[in-house]
Amino acid sequence: MLIGIMSDAHDQFQGVKDALSAFSQRGVSLILFAGDMIGSGNCYTFQDLGIPIKLVYGNNDGDRVGLAQEFARVGGEYLGDFGEVEADGLRIALMHGTEEPLVRAVLASQIYDVLVRGHSHIFEVSRHGKTLLVNPGEIWGHLTGFSTAAILDTSSLEVERVDLGRHKTYREIIKG
Repeated sequence: MLIGIMSDAHDQFQGVKDALSAFSQRGVSLILFAGDMIGSGNCYTFQDLGIPIKLVYGNNDGDRVGLAQEFARVGGEYLGDFGEVEADGLRIALMHGTEEPLVRAVLASQIYDVLVRGHSHIFEVSRHGKTLLVNPGEIWGHLTGFSTAAILDTSSLEVERVDLGRHKTYREIIKG
């Protein structure tokens, strides 16, 4: 089974659309979103996609009620600040990762096969005992300069980085 993973959209509609296109082309069966979607209008990019999506809130998601309602309308499910997902026999923890001590505690617990997190905007795949940590980087692209997502193969636990394009960082934009 292939799982599409993304985080930190920050209302970057085109980046979300590009990630969903890549996920559809690869035959992804489930999408996990690790917070900071920001606006509920992003739900329209998921309309008629036909792929289940599970989401958690990020530190910048203000209208939680609106996000939950709008994403439910298109088949998405917000799991709160922390989600547990069972997929193809794997126990997956899903969180934004705002609090690093909590990220470390989840990794140290060794309860989960996979921890999906965001917040840092930096793509990372690393092994912590039995737990695989996956941070898909950022859809937004303006912190690191790269818009990225990830695809997890549940049978091999291999993670593919999905490069969605180069963006000017906010520092580059400010300098003009």
